[in-house]
Amino acid sequence: MAVQPSRVLDADPGRRLRHRLHDRPTARGDVVTARRDVLVVGAGPVGLVAALLLADAGVRTTLVEKETEPGDLPRGISLQDESFRTLEQLGVADALKEESLLDTGSRYFGLGDRLLLEARPVASRLGHPAKTQFDQPILERLLWERAAAHERLEFLRGAEATAIRQDRDGVTVTIGEQTRTLTADWLIGADGGRSFVRRAAGIELAGTTQPQRWIVVDLHNEPRERAPFAEFHGDGKRPYVLVPGARGRLRIEFMLFDDEDAEEMTTPERIHELVVPRFRAELAPDDVRRAAVYVAHQRVARRYRAGRIFLVGDAAHLMPPFAGQGLNAGLRDATNLAWKLAEAIGGGGTERLLDSYELERRAHGAAMVRVSRRIGGVVMTTDPVLTRLRDAVVRTVSLVPRVREFLANMRFIAPPDYTAGVSVAARGVTFGTVTVGRALSQPVVRDATGAERGLDAHLGRGWALLQIGAPALAADAYWDAIGAKRLCILPPGSEPSDGVVTDTTAVLTAGAGTRPVFVAVRPDRYVAAVFDADGEHRVVEHLRAFIDDRPHLVPEIPYSRLPLNRNTR
Repeated sequence: MAVQPSRVLDADPGRRLRHRLHDRPTARGDVVTARRDVLVVGAGPVGLVAALLLADAGVRTTLVEKETEPGDLPRGISLQDESFRTLEQLGVADALKEESLLDTGSRYFGLGDRLLLEARPVASRLGHPAKTQFDQPILERLLWERAAAHERLEFLRGAEATAIRQDRDGVTVTIGEQTRTLTADWLIGADGGRSFVRRAAGIELAGTTQPQRWIVVDLHNEPRERAPFAEFHGDGKRPYVLVPGARGRLRIEFMLFDDEDAEEMTTPERIHELVVPRFRAELAPDDVRRAAVYVAHQRVARRYRAGRIFLVGDAAHLMPPFAGQGLNAGLRDATNLAWKLAEAIGGGGTERLLDSYELERRAHGAAMVRVSRRIGGVVMTTDPVLTRLRDAVVRTVSLVPRVREFLANMRFIAPPDYTAGVSVAARGVTFGTVTVGRALSQPVVRDATGAERGLDAHLGRGWALLQIGAPALAADAYWDAIGAKRLCILPPGSEPSDGVVTDTTAVLTAGAGTRPVFVAVRPDRYVAAVFDADGEHRVVEHLRAFIDDRPHLVPEIPYSRLPLNRNTR
């Protein structure tokens, strides 16, 4: 089913768009199509989020998916607070939480099922549970339905990309057997680990594939009430992982041995042998949602960008499941890239802004691959000597308070730090509750009506300029030119008014002095700059390298950066 091309609507009617893609029709064969701003290939959770964020920002977007219905396989199972922050912006967070197990942790067991370590992530600053066990089919359906109903999003289902060409002017994608072509300024490849877009763009994956295979078994109707912990059992015999979910869902993953046949091990008889009676007293056929064998990859694309083509999610990085970071990394990719493309289409985004996507996301994606691999190495030990040594080492290092705290708070899963990207180093301003390059905290604030809500509800979808402490106005016209939402945040006990909210628990206003401090917040809710009135000019000049508010011609992408045109089947 093809949706008619959508209209272009400005995300902020008060902001002047200096560049608008033309509605010039392009004849390809017997089909005439209008030009889009962005094409997204792949409607898994990451592609859906990227397309919806762009459409919500007023970007003319087409989403292409070869399937006709949302996925029904429970692949990803763990979501972090930052992912929920994005889903909240898209209006699906509350519905997903109703079907999820919130605020979960991890437990690691050794020989004899002895508990070695219990870990919970540090309490979230972002207004959502730090770690949640969710059901991917539910998430996909929520996003799919919103995409299908979005008036500014063209959603082509049952449409497979079969060829991609790009040049200085844009990207052309062929759908099916040369029956239709779509053209756009930009293309996002969100089409998974076997990405057609990645191959067509000539981008290689770097890394390895671990030799161990795992069988994942997803079950319905779990009769026991299980503690909200993912359990990693390194018993030295057949390591396994057990992850409870909401409403009687349960996932069990078993490591397979080299001499075991994957097809034979997924038969109903073998699944029954693995599960009964060790994990359940009985197992009806309808209790098994899925049984599949996978091999964990640990690979990262050498580039996240090739000219006008960008990669997100599994198309850009493949990681073992042990840290629960694969989908979360993909959603970070989508959130990071969407606002930058929106700025480029709006006319202010520069080449440096677009290049910052790879700069910010590739390093963190690679770091999560390494963390996932290391956790897997600990769990998958089967050698008796190494297993005993592992248990002894974990117990010994846990005696050191700082190490125990590091492990117990899951600090080994470090959040992104974008200080090398779209940010301006603070100078002469110390403000301990806000860190440049890191995600902005989301406290509960009170507005003039007396309503108490998370801060994000007051920030809008674009840039925001916060004034912490004493009311004042940043003088530079740059903030209005880029459409920044201005908001003053006062300490608890202050009186809110129009454009002024009060911090209910002194999260952001702790340490605020008599002089106002300004915080420039990016559309993805990361802090770009912290400054006072004296430092405003320096911050503006630095940010202009990424988003230039002055009238200009949109620069061409250097042709040397474009790969050869490729038609790939």
